[in-house]
Amino acid sequence: MNPLMLELLPLVRQGYCCSQLLILLMLQWRDRQNPDLVRAMHGLCHGIGQSDGPCGLLTGGACALALAAGKGADSETAHPMLTPMLNDYALWFYERVNPYGGTACGCIAAGLGAVAGGETGGAPDAAACGDLLAECWEKILELLQSYDLDVTAAS
Repeated sequence: MNPLMLELLPLVRQGYCCSQLLILLMLQWRDRQNPDLVRAMHGLCHGIGQSDGPCGLLTGGACALALAAGKGADSETAHPMLTPMLNDYALWFYERVNPYGGTACGCIAAGLGAVAGGETGGAPDAAACGDLLAECWEKILELLQSYDLDVTAAS
């Protein structure tokens, strides 16, 4: 198991999903807390409520990047390269999960060997998705660095 997942395991056991975990990582990286944002990210969990929607690692990753580079107040402007950075993340993600048959949470979970149903009520197995979550976080950090964005800076 990836060392990052060992760090996140207590949060997984507390019921946080992948999209929430990516936001929690970004908030931690920025030395901030925002329970309302973490709560809102719950809407992206398990392919948007097990609707076979996009994986929360795709949507949550986009939100994490936007948290670091997007516009959040009238006095702010988004980083000028936010859109290309989001596109880079999405393209990387599409390529990474292509062998699983699509970006839907269910496709990816099945491709990673997670068993649908069971104890989690149809939600993907966090352990099966853990390494992909770690890869996504590494990609997010790589993109922030390559676009010369300081995630700890105040927006």
